[in-house]
Amino acid sequence: MNTQVKELFEQARKLSEDERIELADLLYAETAIPYAEWEAAWVAEAESRLEAYRRGEMQAVDAEEVHARLREKYGFK
Repeated sequence: MNTQVKELFEQARKLSEDERIELADLLYAETAIPYAEWEAAWVAEAESRLEAYRRGEMQAVDAEEVHARLREKYGFK
């Protein structure tokens, strides 16, 4: 890891959890290569899930609850 990257990493570690997540999202969006087929598949999946929810076949779970479960499962703070 070069010095500049290490310095940026150390600065990022001082951010709040939400800020680190936002930074990671921004970095990913900047470097991710869009795959039209992959994106189309996710759109179809999202639409399918929304329709299942509207039909009462699927329940919604609050995002904060999902994040708490994931933190507990994987030992994140």
